[in-house]
Amino acid sequence: MVENNDREPQQAPPQKVNVKLRRGFFWVVQYWRELFNFRFDKYMIIQVLPGVYGIALTVIAMGLLYLCVEAFMASTWRGLFYFFVAAPVTFLVLASVLRALLEFYMVVFKISEHVDELVGLRDTVDRLSGIGDTVDEMVSVTRRIPFWRVLSGGSSSPRKPEIKSDNRKDRKDKPE
Repeated sequence: MVENNDREPQQAPPQKVNVKLRRGFFWVVQYWRELFNFRFDKYMIIQVLPGVYGIALTVIAMGLLYLCVEAFMASTWRGLFYFFVAAPVTFLVLASVLRALLEFYMVVFKISEHVDELVGLRDTVDRLSGIGDTVDEMVSVTRRIPFWRVLSGGSSSPRKPEIKSDNRKDRKDKPE
C-alpha cells in the first residue's frame, strides 16, 4: 500500500462559530442602537417579539416551578396537585394568552404597515387624478374649437336641451 503524502493538509471548514458570533454581536449593537433611537421610524418590537415570547415563557415556567416547590413545602399532596394539575393547566392558559396577545400586537403592526402603503397609493392616485383633470381640460378646449363642431356635425353655438315638465302646477301657470 502506497501512502500519498503529496496531498495538502485538509483545511478546517470555515468557522461557523465566528460567523454566528459576529452576527450576534451585530444584532446586539443594532438592537441597542434602535432602542435609543428617539425618532421612532422603525418598529423594533417586531424584531424582538420571538425573544420576548421565549423570555416570558421561561419566566412563567420558573414562577410555576417556584409555586410547586412552595406547595411541596406546605404538603406533599398539595405539591403533587400543583405539579401535575395546577401548574400544567396554568402554564397552558398563560402561554396561550401570551401568544394571543403577541399575535394581536403583530397584527396591529402589520395593519399599520399596510395603512402606510395605502397612504402611498393615495398620493399616487391623487397625482394621477391631476392627469384626469388635464384630460378634461383638453376635452373642453376641443369643444371650443369652431371647426371641430362643424366636422362633428354640431351647430356653432352650444345649446342646452330644454327640459319638459309634466307637472300640473306648471300647466296651470302657463296658458296653452
